[in-house]
Amino acid sequence: MLADTIRVQGWRLGVLALLVFAAMGVLLSRLWNVQIVNSESARQRSDEQTTVRARIAPARGAICDRNGVMLAENRPSFDIDFYLDDLRRDYAESHHGRMPMLPLPDDKHGRKRSEIDIVQIVKESIEPIKDTLSLTAPLNEKEIREHFRTDRDLPYHYMRDLDFATVANFEERNLGVTGIQVSQSPAREYTYGAFAAHILGYVGKPDNQNEHLASDGMPYETIGRHGIEAIMDAQLQGEPGSIVQRVSSQGYVKEKLHQDDPTMGNTLYLTIDSRVQYIAETAMRHASVGRGAVVVMDPRNGDVLAMVSIPSYDPNKFIPKIQAKDWDALNQDPTAPLFNRALHAYAPGSTYKIMVALAGLKSGNVTVNTDFDCPGAIQIDDHLFHNSDSTDAGTMSLVHAICVSSDVFFYQYGMKAGIDAIDAMGKLAGFGHKWGLLGDADEDAGILPGPEWMKDNDAWLKKTHNIDHWSRAQTANTSIGQGFVLVTPLQMATFLCAVANGGTVYQPRLYSHVVDYKGDTQAEIPAGTVYNTLDMKPSDLKAVQEGMKEVVDEGTATLAQVPGYSIAGKTGTAQAHIKIDGELRRDLKCWFYCYGPFEAPRYVTCVVVEGGTWGGTTTAPIAQEIMKRLFDMDKGGAENATFLPPAEGNFNGSTTDETHPWDTAAKPADNGATVDNPDAPSTTPTSDIPPPSARSSASGVKHAH
Repeated sequence: MLADTIRVQGWRLGVLALLVFAAMGVLLSRLWNVQIVNSESARQRSDEQTTVRARIAPARGAICDRNGVMLAENRPSFDIDFYLDDLRRDYAESHHGRMPMLPLPDDKHGRKRSEIDIVQIVKESIEPIKDTLSLTAPLNEKEIREHFRTDRDLPYHYMRDLDFATVANFEERNLGVTGIQVSQSPAREYTYGAFAAHILGYVGKPDNQNEHLASDGMPYETIGRHGIEAIMDAQLQGEPGSIVQRVSSQGYVKEKLHQDDPTMGNTLYLTIDSRVQYIAETAMRHASVGRGAVVVMDPRNGDVLAMVSIPSYDPNKFIPKIQAKDWDALNQDPTAPLFNRALHAYAPGSTYKIMVALAGLKSGNVTVNTDFDCPGAIQIDDHLFHNSDSTDAGTMSLVHAICVSSDVFFYQYGMKAGIDAIDAMGKLAGFGHKWGLLGDADEDAGILPGPEWMKDNDAWLKKTHNIDHWSRAQTANTSIGQGFVLVTPLQMATFLCAVANGGTVYQPRLYSHVVDYKGDTQAEIPAGTVYNTLDMKPSDLKAVQEGMKEVVDEGTATLAQVPGYSIAGKTGTAQAHIKIDGELRRDLKCWFYCYGPFEAPRYVTCVVVEGGTWGGTTTAPIAQEIMKRLFDMDKGGAENATFLPPAEGNFNGSTTDETHPWDTAAKPADNGATVDNPDAPSTTPTSDIPPPSARSSASGVKHAH
């Protein structure tokens, strides 16, 4: 019996031993599999649990002029960054897991909600170093909470552009707190201040975190918000890098494991010549212009060499973020410094006569030798149209009419040519067309008026002007650049390039090529892309050119003469009105555009000034300074860009006086036609107002319609 019992127990012990050995075998097998067979996979999983990846922001590519002069580049910015997740982990450890919580609104089922109060954690974390480093910048609680919710792996920039003393103090006193670091990042810098501001634009933070994403799926910290910075943002953006660090279970950094350096964005080369831009900008300042624009182009290929708008602003104000008071000042300034007047459409006045002259000759309805009797006024249908000079000028032909800018001549000439011929020439020249150099949003197309345009705007014309058909009077008014005609300085300069070069309308070019960080060309826009040809007989074009030369030699623009050079040009002055503090004031738009040297055109310059006297005395002298300095530069004269503060705007030149010494014959007609000045009898049916995006709705200035 006892022996049987012993045998049973022995059997049970044997089974138990087998089970134990089997379990040990399974365990050893599993251990072998994990530690030997799959060791690499286990190591990777371990690394993932104990490493963190931090993003390194890329630098934007530079923007250079045609000669490589940097207009927008990068400089080092020392920042205080909060790594919010590190702050959270450190706080949890030091407070034994207790976390401050922020109550949230109940969910749709009425359940209570809350989240970690990251702002309270930040406040307590910076307290030990706040006084030592004079951290007086207020905490943007809303931004910090949103950053913690959406981008907690990226640093939150608390203070930007620290001075050297603060950085040194932080390092010398070993004031580092886990999750708070002083870091260096690239910051945009506009080398010459307000120089070329309307071309370059400015940068800022994206409005939508789901847009402007980098290759890692994260949003870029800085994007182009205006000008070239916005239009070419994709080219200028670099590729972010990253750094992988091993951390302890508490989140403390133990060692750096790997780093991928960021890639700088591409460098963009403009067609702008910084020397020419500087000449144009300073010429406007020398003339104390408060509102106006200049465009300088190369008639041989359509390159834009300078584009100036006055008043201006300093895009450095937007780095790293524009202050609310500065933004309000820019938007509430009634002279609209953010508004690019070089792309704004104005009534061209007598400068339009050059296009009308070519249209008439091409139509065959008139010739170079066609004469018109030019009394002080002529009757057209039911309207009496006056010349600027009420005296009888006798009979004249085209060349002389251009020289003296006879309105009565061009009333008759334009009607003889016909509005269809004028519109056809305007379309060839690019009027009524956006060139899109800085995007369509900030550029006006202008108006090329005629029967077709009137049909498209029938309801508006009936409501605002009581006009229901195109008349001969409208053609006459259009022929002197008044009525509904609107053109931009860029359009006028582009057209004059075609006049100067023999009839080729080149596509204006503002940027030439893009180069990556290795120096390899990534994209290129060829020079001299043909948009159209005026298709003029050489003899007809030569006659118009001769008339423009006489304008400067002995006509309305003798103040544009440059000793030693022949210049061809045309003045223009157009009536407009502006409302300032509720008072309607006259605000003449004065034009002058020219090219030279006459024998071998190298430069085209177009100048517009708001609130001038007339083209011959207001804008011609500005163009004269520009052309003279350009010619001197070509002979070796020194012209180099320097830092420019913003050009301030003003309303000088606007007046409540509705008459001028030469304006004794001005009489409004039923169709809106009015004669105003030596260059350009005028009308007031057109709106001369910047788009809402460029001016404050609270502005004290409203333009007349």
